Amino acid sequence: MRSRAFLLISCLLAACSDDTESQDNDVIVRTRTEQEWNQYVANVEFASAYQPTCFGDPFSTRPRVIVTGFGRFLENKENATGRMVSRLVPGLVYPETEAPEGDAVDDPAAQTRVTLSTIDVEGVGPVDVCGMILPVFWDVAAILVLKESESFLPDFVLMNGIAGSRQPMWIELGSVNEAVSLPDGSGTLAPIESGTKLVNEAPEEDRARGLVLSWTDVRTRVEAARADLAPERDADGLAFGEVLQGVRFATFPRSSNTYLCNNTTYAVNYLFDHPGQTFRLLEPSDPREGGPTGVDMKLGADLSKSPRVFVHWAKDLSGEHLDRGASLMKEIVAAQLTATAEPTRGDPAMGDADL
Repeated sequence: MRSRAFLLISCLLAACSDDTESQDNDVIVRTRTEQEWNQYVANVEFASAYQPTCFGDPFSTRPRVIVTGFGRFLENKENATGRMVSRLVPGLVYPETEAPEGDAVDDPAAQTRVTLSTIDVEGVGPVDVCGMILPVFWDVAAILVLKESESFLPDFVLMNGIAGSRQPMWIELGSVNEAVSLPDGSGTLAPIESGTKLVNEAPEEDRARGLVLSWTDVRTRVEAARADLAPERDADGLAFGEVLQGVRFATFPRSSNTYLCNNTTYAVNYLFDHPGQTFRLLEPSDPREGGPTGVDMKLGADLSKSPRVFVHWAKDLSGEHLDRGASLMKEIVAAQLTATAEPTRGDPAMGDADL
């Protein structure tokens, strides 16, 4: 097992810039209007000041896992993944917030919750789990996961988000260095144009990058667990299997996965593989004199061998089915921690044709 030495993360507010001209593929969010700029500054200040909650005991042999979900965004006032993570991790409370009125800033801090708890995982025993409910804001979510990862040194990172109303679980094989120009959970900030790079320093040959998992072990166990739960019904008589309709490997790159889920996944995935290198995230399209121009991130810890994956869930999971979804999250954790196969890089050719 890797060294548990505590390593501080270097996450500094970037220096001010007099350059007011945006560069092609060198920005992540549009900051032309006052509303956009105010939201951007609030996000940078929050991300820069954020301090980790999860610290591993250097004398403990318990495995360490980060599990993330998201909160509300746009028309999605509830997010099943945030709700499921809050049921998986004792003490983690889902942030119930409302979108602000008018041009007010949507506070990222109010939408962030992080709790460290120890849970019992079948076949493993006690596992320290850092549960995170993340704001659906461009680059902010990735920065928070990276900071907690530097502090916690996880043996596995399981990231989660919602997709269609009723669909199979999509286990994402990889991520792509590309953003779609759609507003984030604030409804205000969006990439300047579709196709903008998420990590500008990444070379073109790294545009598509596989995630890392013991793929067959995880899928086999989760498929069996989902099948067992499929007949279970909620208070309205709806079967779990009618909402979560199977398990699939989702290929990459694909145009339907360039929103916040992919943003978080690619940044975490790429920085894990490049310890010691500095990357600028959360850049503005139109910097202002004396204002921030991004957040510089550098991981001192080498997490390149740590498995990490993103899972898309059916967004209509609710009620009792959230507990069943949380139990499947635990099955994913158990499957990876007990896997007999070494984690490998995801291959697009592994994707299911009927996705």
